[in-house]
Amino acid sequence: MTRSTPFVFAAAGIVAAGLLAPAATAAPVAAAPYEFEIVADSVEDGFDPFNTGCASINTAGDIGFRAGRVAPDGFNTVDGIYRADVGSEGLVTIAENEDRFQFIGNNPSMNDAGQVSFAASLERDGEAILRGAGGPLTVIARTEPGRFNFFGFDTSVNDEGRVAFKAELDRNHGFDEGLFSGAGNAVATHYRASTSKFDGSDSRPAINDPGDIAFTESVNFDEGVFVTRRAGFRTVSPPNPEVGVGEPELNNLGVLAFERSFSDPTTGDFVTQIVSGRGAPFEIQATTRGRFSFFGFRPPAINNGAIVAFHGTLDDGTSGVYVGPRPARPAVRTGDVIDGDPVSNVVFCEEGLNDSGQLAFVATLNDPEAPDGTRIVWVRATPNAG
Repeated sequence: MTRSTPFVFAAAGIVAAGLLAPAATAAPVAAAPYEFEIVADSVEDGFDPFNTGCASINTAGDIGFRAGRVAPDGFNTVDGIYRADVGSEGLVTIAENEDRFQFIGNNPSMNDAGQVSFAASLERDGEAILRGAGGPLTVIARTEPGRFNFFGFDTSVNDEGRVAFKAELDRNHGFDEGLFSGAGNAVATHYRASTSKFDGSDSRPAINDPGDIAFTESVNFDEGVFVTRRAGFRTVSPPNPEVGVGEPELNNLGVLAFERSFSDPTTGDFVTQIVSGRGAPFEIQATTRGRFSFFGFRPPAINNGAIVAFHGTLDDGTSGVYVGPRPARPAVRTGDVIDGDPVSNVVFCEEGLNDSGQLAFVATLNDPEAPDGTRIVWVRATPNAG
């Protein structure tokens, strides 16, 4: 299949175009809600199907992702960051250098200019936070020489090219932890554990275009959700020993989406919710009180229209990508068919939804013709009109 050729997706119970019975005998078929386009393929592009990461989509529909390319020895892999641009047949290589990088973080972030931020451990001299668009990489921060000991490996970049990250400082700074951001020159400190109420962590922050940063932190070991606000912070979900919170995603209007969990005081059931809002009361997008049993390991996505998308698993074990508003509708699920092969797994992350409603996700296909019977595809999903 040609990479740039879109095809109609066959959801469970929906017949794909090209597989229909003759018109005289075909029963009416519901229109698929998305048109899916494979932008990268582990078989065609030489990627290791067992060494992949998240996919990020920007306003134009370009998709940035992390993958491991099979090394010439046929055994090892070389980590890389790539971008699949709309209308382009090939992939743009953001970073791929086995002599420079020992490991590249699994979850890159991308802005509308196609700049991708990521963390990497280097073959020499520790770790670095970097940003690139296909040319020379910009170093945002590094452990040597400098004041940092190590980085949280999940970053976030906004359209100004500013990258938010968490880090631990070096011995000279007391191994203090904090939240930082930079664009390639001076690094700004937003808080340090030693001089703030926060305990310190290496969880992923989320920066929006105005420069606000949403993050989870614990205060006296109870986790909450916060947003930077001028020289201080706004509390979105206050620390609560009875409530667990996940890493948030933040849109340009200051609306967040994140996962929260607690024990129902009436039934004793453990409840997990996908919620959105600027603060309590939150809008519940999905809950395990209904058809869902649990949600994915990455934060939900939210666009500037406050639409939320997330990975969810149903009570019957089926999992996939769901898109709000509530009740969230499935975009792709296990058991569906893409490019003639059934989907056995889907990975969807916090930057997998854009303002046009397009999705980016990574699907594992059971392909008997692929090595080990497994093929990984990176997919751009565009909502069908009407």
